Amino acid sequence: MPFLTRLRGRITHLAFLLTSPMTLGVRGVVIDENDRVLLVQHGYVSGWHLPGGGVEIGETFAEALARELNEEARVALRGEPILHGIFLNVKLSRRDHVAVCRFRRSRPSKTG
Repeated sequence: MPFLTRLRGRITHLAFLLTSPMTLGVRGVVIDENDRVLLVQHGYVSGWHLPGGGVEIGETFAEALARELNEEARVALRGEPILHGIFLNVKLSRRDHVAVCRFRRSRPSKTG
């Protein structure tokens, strides 16, 4: 990954930490009817990852995950998410928390 991309990500995250006491994100384990797990690639970090992102003020985990899945993979969810756990992501900071939810079914989104 290019140095400037990593540096920009670190600066953005640092600026956010200075204005927010805690970060809250959500990731989704989307399992289809063939037991395959959905992974996505981002332009700002290398590798394959579970889809997800930040939870906005006033959003539930399910709302944030539905928004992120539509944006990142054009996937809409059916049914309620099952909370797998809430984890502390110390790789970014000691204040970054991530809720991991799983869904058994998904379908392509109509938007996009």
